[in-house]
Amino acid sequence: MTLLSERQTVQWTRRAICWCEVLMNGKRLANRIVNECEKMGAEAVRLIDARKGAPFFDFLVIATVDNTVLADALLRKVAKAVELCAGVITLTESTPASDWVVCDYGDILFHVFVGADVREHYDLEGLWSPSLREGRRVAPAAPGEHPDAE
Repeated sequence: MTLLSERQTVQWTRRAICWCEVLMNGKRLANRIVNECEKMGAEAVRLIDARKGAPFFDFLVIATVDNTVLADALLRKVAKAVELCAGVITLTESTPASDWVVCDYGDILFHVFVGADVREHYDLEGLWSPSLREGRRVAPAAPGEHPDAE
């Protein structure tokens, strides 16, 4: 039986801590995605709390961009921010050329639409309308933390 070296033990411990942070800080990570979208110039960024209506994820982040180049840049920027912030690996379905991209970050689904007409066609906000009562932001992730912080 081979024991892990001290370095390997530290690496596995860090990974376990990252996953615990992801599970405990879904709100914070969702707000981080929203902030990155706003920094990149995405339009109509919406954060939806779906914990009461969906067993597979807790939050939806929906954003609209004007073109596929911006969509690709936004997806790369958010994926890098999420990986650095929480150690989450991005699972992406589709490409910006298809006008709708979905990224799975565990408890958070990130939707990017290329064009407002595509977003209106699929109407995800209408599908999740009971969850929209609180608007774009969610409650702070920790007591005393401001929702816009990050």
